[in-house]
Amino acid sequence: MADKNAVFLTRHIGNTTYKVRVYLSETAEETMEDKILRLIRNDGLANQ
Repeated sequence: MADKNAVFLTRHIGNTTYKVRVYLSETAEETMEDKILRLIRNDGLANQ
């Protein structure tokens, strides 16, 4: 996968710095918001 499709995010939480590289698909049928909501729902179900 080419780096031209990558988005880089950096977040500081407490004393920890998180650097994340995200690759976006040009053919994806699911929006980023839909994906995040799905992950939250699935994680919630898995932790019951």
